[in-house]
Amino acid sequence: MVSENGLTPVAVTAEATGTGYLEMLDAGIDWHQCQAVALQADTLMPASPVAESEVLSIDADSAVTSLKNDTVQFAGSVIVSKPGQELHAETLSYDGRSGELSTSGAVFLEKGDLRIAGNNLLYIPDQGTGQLSEVSYRLPSQRIRGEAKLAQLTGKNTAHYEQITYTTCPPGNSDFILSADSMDIDRSSAIGTFRGAKLSFLGLPLFYVPKMSVSLDNKRKSGLLPPAVGYSSKNGADVTLPYYLNLAPNYDATLYPRIIGKRGLALGGEFRFLADKHRGSLLAEMLPDDRLYQDGSARGAAHLETRSLLAPNLSANVNLNYVSDVDYLEDLGDSLAVSSTRFLRNQARLNYHGKNWDFYAELRHYKTLDEQIAEADRPYSQLPGLRFDYLQHDGPGGISYSLLSEYIYFYKEDDTRGHRLDLMPGLSLPMRGNWWYVEPATSIRYTRYALSDQPVAQTDNPDRSIYSLSLDSGMIFERGLNWQAHSLVQTLEPRAYYLYTPYRHQDELPVFDTGLLDFNFDNLFRSNRFNGPDRVGDANQLTLALTSRLLSPDTGTQILSASIGQVFFFQDQRVTLPDQDSTDYSRSSFLAQLQGNMNNWQLRAGVQLDPNTDEQRLQQALAQATYRGSEGQLFHAAYRSRDQVVEQTDLAVIWPLSPKTSVIGRWYYSLLEDKTLEAVAGIEYGNCCWKLRAVLRHYLDNDGTEYNDSAMIQLELNGLGKLGNDIDQYLDRAIYGY
Repeated sequence: MVSENGLTPVAVTAEATGTGYLEMLDAGIDWHQCQAVALQADTLMPASPVAESEVLSIDADSAVTSLKNDTVQFAGSVIVSKPGQELHAETLSYDGRSGELSTSGAVFLEKGDLRIAGNNLLYIPDQGTGQLSEVSYRLPSQRIRGEAKLAQLTGKNTAHYEQITYTTCPPGNSDFILSADSMDIDRSSAIGTFRGAKLSFLGLPLFYVPKMSVSLDNKRKSGLLPPAVGYSSKNGADVTLPYYLNLAPNYDATLYPRIIGKRGLALGGEFRFLADKHRGSLLAEMLPDDRLYQDGSARGAAHLETRSLLAPNLSANVNLNYVSDVDYLEDLGDSLAVSSTRFLRNQARLNYHGKNWDFYAELRHYKTLDEQIAEADRPYSQLPGLRFDYLQHDGPGGISYSLLSEYIYFYKEDDTRGHRLDLMPGLSLPMRGNWWYVEPATSIRYTRYALSDQPVAQTDNPDRSIYSLSLDSGMIFERGLNWQAHSLVQTLEPRAYYLYTPYRHQDELPVFDTGLLDFNFDNLFRSNRFNGPDRVGDANQLTLALTSRLLSPDTGTQILSASIGQVFFFQDQRVTLPDQDSTDYSRSSFLAQLQGNMNNWQLRAGVQLDPNTDEQRLQQALAQATYRGSEGQLFHAAYRSRDQVVEQTDLAVIWPLSPKTSVIGRWYYSLLEDKTLEAVAGIEYGNCCWKLRAVLRHYLDNDGTEYNDSAMIQLELNGLGKLGNDIDQYLDRAIYGY
């Protein structure tokens, strides 16, 4: 039999699926798998089980046709199916005149990622309208479930729910429930509108909203964001209530009203824009009347950052910063991306990348906020800075050649200022075999200045020309190795680097942006021990180093590496920075370092030992071990010392005590000062549908004179978002490896 609307011939079968529709809702869903989820418009909008132009297949134990009424009554394990969806019922009636499908009892519908069990289905496919009562629903891929007293399909793209609930907790667990008197879904605009929405957690009401709307497909929508609530001994209670404004598809804004208990009311905001070739953000915050600062003076901060692609290979960046005073960020938080509490850097830069060359033009201005900083320690502004670099590999005869060039005008009030031109052409000849390499290189550096406000008896136009010769060489030996039933490859890599740079008197040259490089393993092979052109170090020296690695033979992954190295001087180093003495050592400090990745451990260690003192002083030391377990365990321990100025330990842990409970801790301690720099204690408790995090923090302020105490709390509801402080962001900064 074929109906007027194109139903396929009824296939009467003896198969029985039973009436366990509630069991069918949860079939195959792993409610114990934790994963963040989000509402989706196409799953919350139950589309019609019958497409207007598609043919249905109906299986049942029996079928009775009434030619007079043009109806068909199906009974016994009725299955209505078409690709992508299926409907189960014990009885089903089809009315050929109205095109209505109806059931008088329980019904189960599965369409895509939506499962619904309910009663008394009425549906008209041609109009896309109908309803079910006493509904239970599941979204299996997102592990979302809920109930509704009534579900009405009011159109092909709209639906209405009465007395609806929503949760990601497994069946039998209702730790948090979002309920509403009604919910309307508009699939065309991907908007869900709730009326009388209530959120309850562990039976306690968290908030009530008479009317709210949310985006159901991760698209931006204006509205309130979760508040942030915290406490500190310096500021008291601290509450931020962000409000998001979806102004246009390519730009938006967020307002941050902030109530700071001891200080007053602050207002902040962020404006973001995004175009095909331009993007950026503007942040600003204002505290009109700070009750704790200088008799209630106004305070504020701002940050502007933009990036633009002006043409192929041509880009521009802008980074501008402002704070009203040096204490602003320390007192009111570091939510604004300013450069420093001591110096503010404002920068505009134009970049061009060619095939073998790069060019940039830059304006960089520094503002010193702390007037206690000595004039000599304040950075110079660069107004402007121009740089052109060219590098050609494998030129004629295998020679590589390069040109590094730079022009900068340096400016600082009440100090020497002026122009600097720096040119450094270079040649090298890389030669490599399967197990060896040799690379001779040479360069010439010419630097010229045009200065003003020079000290007495100093020339206004000093210059310097100097050359350098180097020879870098090394070998790589390999052998197979078995260690605890594992096959490994061990390498032995000796390296020798000779450098010669003649001495040039440079005391008449200013020092604009140059300092001594940190003495580490990589810098053993640098051609200049200074990090800028204001000084070129004289050198007649040989660096000898040895590295050994353990590698996986299958993937080449490095499991362990150990390196040692030292520089031997054939003449005294005479070029220095102002107020520093030359050295007459025959050898440098001894460096050794170790890095490893074994099982769940990451290891790092390094030492710098000075052989030129009677006690062979340990100048620098680092020992660090980090463990990451498969069940979320994290343990980190570190020791650092440097030149008898810094000696610190750092212990951190995040460790599950049970499937529901984890502890969080950090202890950052100064051995030299015999005091705690920061202590953190916290707990995380919850399950797959919610987690509650609470953290207490005890820490020194920036000048190291006073302790501050703060408390942070965060409730994460899976599928709804996070309420409270962003503890994740804080732990990412505070705990290595988090």
